[in-house]
Amino acid sequence: MPTVTHETPLILPSLLAADWSKVGSEVARAEEAGAQWLHLDVMDGAFVDNISFGPQMVGVVRKASPTMFLDVHLMIHRPDHYLERFLKAGSDNITIHVEARYDTSVADTLKRIRAAGKQCGLALHPDTPFDAAIPYAHMIDLLLIMTVVPGFGGQPFMEKETMPKLEAARDYRDAHGLKYHLEVDGGIYASTAPIAKRHGANLFVCGTSFFGPSDARTAMTDLTASVA
Repeated sequence: MPTVTHETPLILPSLLAADWSKVGSEVARAEEAGAQWLHLDVMDGAFVDNISFGPQMVGVVRKASPTMFLDVHLMIHRPDHYLERFLKAGSDNITIHVEARYDTSVADTLKRIRAAGKQCGLALHPDTPFDAAIPYAHMIDLLLIMTVVPGFGGQPFMEKETMPKLEAARDYRDAHGLKYHLEVDGGIYASTAPIAKRHGANLFVCGTSFFGPSDARTAMTDLTASVA
């Protein structure tokens, strides 16, 4: 798999928008369309007002594609408690929320992910300022700026609320010689992805815009061209 740096624009299909009745073929459809990373949203019904899936689904996806990079986004409380299950399931990157409740701490959880040989990320709710991520900026591979209120797909892109924060995250990274990816998730289409790119994003999570069309190759081509 080609190396993905923080300067590499990449489209990440989001499994949340796939047809779960045929997960294996949906993963294959994403891979055949050219996806290098797949985004998996784990929701617990407590941190966010929705329930999606757990480590078992990550394991199913891992079996369906032994080589796809699995970008697992834990929208859950106590991610430190559940961490080992997601590591064993085959996650390649695990992103946790700064706003979640922890048995230990955000920093301890990031260290454990790194110690397991995986990449680690930190996510910010639209209402959370970038300053909340600064204490951990030197510890992460990825900063996820949620561009909708987390919990449900199909919401509109929150440009005014989130783009200044994305820009601040980019400027801080560059000023301090850091290398973390900047990822956006929520309302990302060919019309909104370029806006996020201009403000610093290089990873674009696409749910409905990728899995919605019947022709995934064309969807990937159009989305990729929008951030080229």
